[in-house]
Amino acid sequence: MHSKDFPDCFYRVSVKSLFVKDGKLLLLKEPEALSGQWELPGGGLDFGEDPHSGLKREIKEELGLTVTSISDHPVYVWPALFEGWRDMEWYYSMVLAYRIELESLDFTPSSECEAIQMCTKEELDRLDLYQQVVPLREHFNPEHFKLK
Repeated sequence: MHSKDFPDCFYRVSVKSLFVKDGKLLLLKEPEALSGQWELPGGGLDFGEDPHSGLKREIKEELGLTVTSISDHPVYVWPALFEGWRDMEWYYSMVLAYRIELESLDFTPSSECEAIQMCTKEELDRLDLYQQVVPLREHFNPEHFKLK
Protein backbone atom coordinates (compact mmCIF):
# COMPACT_ATOMS: atom_id res chain seq x y z
CA MET A 1 0.00 0.00 0.00
CA HIS A 2 1.37 3.45 -0.88
CA SER A 3 0.27 6.95 0.00
CA LYS A 4 1.02 9.87 -2.30
CA ASP A 5 1.32 12.08 0.80
CA PHE A 6 3.81 10.19 3.01
CA PRO A 7 6.58 7.61 2.78
CA ASP A 8 5.60 4.06 3.71
CA CYS A 9 7.26 4.39 7.12
CA PHE A 10 5.34 7.53 8.18
CA TYR A 11 3.10 7.53 11.26
CA ARG A 12 1.10 10.45 12.63
CA VAL A 13 1.54 10.39 16.40
CA SER A 14 -1.60 10.53 18.51
CA VAL A 15 -1.41 10.87 22.30
CA LYS A 16 -4.34 9.54 24.33
CA SER A 17 -5.12 9.64 28.02
CA LEU A 18 -5.93 6.79 30.37
CA PHE A 19 -7.71 8.25 33.38
CA VAL A 20 -8.74 5.24 35.47
CA LYS A 21 -10.56 5.37 38.79
CA ASP A 22 -11.94 2.34 40.63
CA GLY A 23 -11.31 0.18 37.56
CA LYS A 24 -13.26 2.49 35.24
CA LEU A 25 -11.81 4.33 32.25
CA LEU A 26 -12.74 7.87 31.18
CA LEU A 27 -14.07 8.17 27.63
CA LEU A 28 -15.52 11.12 25.77
CA LYS A 29 -18.35 11.16 23.25
CA GLU A 30 -17.66 13.13 20.11
CA PRO A 31 -20.49 15.21 18.63
CA GLU A 32 -22.29 13.75 15.58
CA ALA A 33 -20.52 16.34 13.39
CA LEU A 34 -17.24 14.50 14.09
CA SER A 35 -18.09 10.82 14.55
CA GLY A 36 -20.70 10.57 17.31
CA GLN A 37 -18.58 7.77 18.77
CA TRP A 38 -16.76 7.19 22.05
CA GLU A 39 -13.07 8.05 22.15
CA LEU A 40 -10.16 8.47 24.54
CA PRO A 41 -9.34 12.10 25.37
CA GLY A 42 -6.31 13.31 23.44
CA GLY A 43 -5.30 13.85 19.84
CA GLY A 44 -2.56 14.38 17.30
CA LEU A 45 0.74 15.96 18.21
CA ASP A 46 1.67 19.19 16.51
CA PHE A 47 4.98 19.22 14.65
CA GLY A 48 7.84 19.30 17.19
CA GLU A 49 5.51 19.04 20.21
CA ASP A 50 6.44 16.68 23.06
CA PRO A 51 3.82 14.06 24.08
CA HIS A 52 3.18 15.45 27.59
CA SER A 53 2.59 19.00 26.36
CA GLY A 54 0.40 17.75 23.52
CA LEU A 55 -1.71 15.63 25.85
CA LYS A 56 -2.24 18.50 28.29
CA ARG A 57 -3.19 20.81 25.40
CA GLU A 58 -5.62 18.32 23.86
CA ILE A 59 -7.40 17.60 27.16
CA LYS A 60 -7.76 21.31 27.87
CA GLU A 61 -9.14 21.91 24.35
CA GLU A 62 -11.54 18.95 24.34
CA LEU A 63 -12.73 18.83 27.94
CA GLY A 64 -11.61 22.05 29.61
CA LEU A 65 -9.86 19.89 32.23
CA THR A 66 -6.45 20.29 33.83
CA VAL A 67 -4.00 17.38 33.84
CA THR A 68 -2.07 17.11 37.12
CA SER A 69 0.22 14.20 36.20
CA ILE A 70 1.18 12.02 33.24
CA SER A 71 3.07 8.72 33.31
CA ASP A 72 6.67 8.96 32.12
CA HIS A 73 6.04 6.35 29.43
CA PRO A 74 2.98 5.16 27.50
CA VAL A 75 1.06 2.31 29.13
CA TYR A 76 -0.23 1.05 25.77
CA VAL A 77 0.91 1.63 22.17
CA TRP A 78 -0.82 0.52 18.97
CA PRO A 79 -1.04 1.48 15.27
CA ALA A 80 -4.29 2.54 13.59
CA LEU A 81 -4.90 2.60 9.85
CA PHE A 82 -6.99 5.42 8.36
CA GLU A 83 -8.24 5.05 4.80
CA GLY A 84 -9.86 7.84 2.78
CA TRP A 85 -9.43 10.35 5.59
CA ARG A 86 -8.01 13.91 5.51
CA ASP A 87 -8.06 13.82 1.70
CA MET A 88 -5.48 11.02 1.71
CA GLU A 89 -5.69 7.52 0.30
CA TRP A 90 -4.42 6.16 3.63
CA TYR A 91 -2.11 6.82 6.56
CA TYR A 92 -1.20 5.26 9.88
CA SER A 93 -1.49 6.81 13.29
CA MET A 94 0.66 5.55 16.15
CA VAL A 95 -1.34 5.81 19.36
CA LEU A 96 0.60 6.44 22.59
CA ALA A 97 -1.72 6.02 25.58
CA TYR A 98 -0.49 7.56 28.85
CA ARG A 99 -1.89 7.19 32.34
CA ILE A 100 -3.00 10.58 33.66
CA GLU A 101 -4.48 12.22 36.72
CA LEU A 102 -6.92 15.12 36.51
CA GLU A 103 -7.63 18.02 38.84
CA SER A 104 -11.39 17.28 38.56
CA LEU A 105 -14.00 15.78 36.23
CA ASP A 106 -15.94 19.05 35.99
CA PHE A 107 -15.72 19.13 32.20
CA THR A 108 -16.95 21.76 29.76
CA PRO A 109 -18.64 20.51 26.56
CA SER A 110 -16.86 21.63 23.38
CA SER A 111 -16.97 21.18 19.62
CA GLU A 112 -14.92 18.01 20.21
CA CYS A 113 -16.74 16.54 23.22
CA GLU A 114 -20.41 16.46 24.17
CA ALA A 115 -20.25 14.02 27.10
CA ILE A 116 -17.88 12.02 29.26
CA GLN A 117 -18.38 8.64 30.91
CA MET A 118 -16.44 6.37 33.24
CA CYS A 119 -16.63 2.86 31.72
CA THR A 120 -15.93 -0.62 32.97
CA LYS A 121 -14.04 -3.09 30.77
CA GLU A 122 -17.39 -4.74 29.97
CA GLU A 123 -18.97 -1.42 28.95
CA LEU A 124 -15.93 -0.61 26.80
CA ASP A 125 -16.52 -3.84 24.88
CA ARG A 126 -20.11 -2.80 24.06
CA LEU A 127 -19.66 0.90 23.18
CA ASP A 128 -19.50 2.27 19.64
CA LEU A 129 -15.81 3.23 19.66
CA TYR A 130 -13.99 5.50 17.22
CA GLN A 131 -11.91 3.30 14.92
CA GLN A 132 -8.58 4.54 16.27
CA VAL A 133 -9.34 3.31 19.81
CA VAL A 134 -10.98 -0.05 18.99
CA PRO A 135 -7.67 -1.85 19.81
CA LEU A 136 -8.06 -0.54 23.37
CA ARG A 137 -10.57 -3.35 23.91
CA GLU A 138 -7.69 -5.83 23.66
CA HIS A 139 -5.25 -3.79 25.75
CA PHE A 140 -7.26 -2.28 28.60
CA ASN A 141 -7.06 -4.21 31.84
CA PRO A 142 -8.14 -2.48 35.07
CA GLU A 143 -5.53 -4.54 36.94
CA HIS A 144 -2.81 -2.52 35.18
CA PHE A 145 -4.01 0.56 37.09
CA LYS A 146 -4.21 -0.74 40.64
CA LEU A 147 -1.93 1.03 43.06
CA LYS A 148 0.77 -1.21 44.49
